[in-house]
Amino acid sequence: MQRYRKLIRYPLSQWRTLVVILGLTAVTSAITALQPWPLKILVDYALGDTAVPVFIRTFFEQIPFSLSPAGLVITAATASLGLFAINSAIDLGLTWTWAAAGQRMVYDLTADLFHRLQRLSLQFHNKHSVGDALSRLTGDTYCVYGLTSDLLVSPLQNALTLATVGVVAWNMDPSLTLITLAVTPIMAGSSLFFAPRLKKRTRLNREAQSRLMSFVHQTLTAIPVVQAFSTEDHNQRQFQHLATDAVSRSQRTVLLNSSYNLVNGFITTLATAVVLFAAGQRVLSGALSVGSLLVFLAYLRSMQGAIKGILGIYGSLKSPEASMDRVLEVMASEDAVQEIPGAKPLAPIRSDKGRHGGFENSVVSKLRSHCY
Repeated sequence: MQRYRKLIRYPLSQWRTLVVILGLTAVTSAITALQPWPLKILVDYALGDTAVPVFIRTFFEQIPFSLSPAGLVITAATASLGLFAINSAIDLGLTWTWAAAGQRMVYDLTADLFHRLQRLSLQFHNKHSVGDALSRLTGDTYCVYGLTSDLLVSPLQNALTLATVGVVAWNMDPSLTLITLAVTPIMAGSSLFFAPRLKKRTRLNREAQSRLMSFVHQTLTAIPVVQAFSTEDHNQRQFQHLATDAVSRSQRTVLLNSSYNLVNGFITTLATAVVLFAAGQRVLSGALSVGSLLVFLAYLRSMQGAIKGILGIYGSLKSPEASMDRVLEVMASEDAVQEIPGAKPLAPIRSDKGRHGGFENSVVSKLRSHCY
């Protein structure tokens, strides 16, 4: 947790936008609990012979609309469309606010990392290539986005969804709700097993990409030397070797992620099968209506998704954690250039393009004379 505190100021700088995100997230949880109910109105009250509840009768008494099967069908369709429109508007707001807050956090961290790289000594830069620095600036700085989402927004959203939907599901059928929650310890064990392996694979993948970017940067910045010594074919073979290594490591990362998702998918599918069997028995015995069964199955998916999201926080943090380590390696480095107290700033340096070009041409011609 000490490492996370070093990056906490970047999300805190966007606290107003994050408050809006958290508010919209709370509304999303409430909409999730309401979305299956139009289906119950359609199946139980409009198409079935279940008695219409008092609150629905009271609602129809307040509007000039008939409490007939056709009226209930229209009500179910209208409610479904209304909930969809509200949910879409909230999703749009969340996407827009996340884009604004996330990009600001990432670019603030990138600016600080860029400034820090400029202050580090030549000894540090000799140990780390320019391509590695570019990889940290353009890729690893997105860790602050992932950490904010995984540590703040996603846990709150999943917790609110689980609490809201869980309370309603418990009131509908406590035994089925307990069966749904029984998979929690198994999914927690899966997370603990895969999390450290995901972090290791992600870091190796980022390092392989950095080596490839470093080689490309070094080659393109030395084009006159490359052409002078005719090393194009050698560089092409080296590029293919580095690219093959990067692809191989990426495939291993994808395989590990797929295995993680497969295990969790099997656990949730097994729990769903048990709930379906138990719920089917309760419908046959008359203890549960068909509409209530459909509502509970929708809640089952919501609760399983929330449980998976909460328990998967430990595993999902490992990927941005690998990038965070690479960022903090630079930010925490003590190998910086120290200025003498009272030092005066340098005057702007003017470059002479013509002289520089002549110097470069003379170097290339000397290289050619030695080569041929």
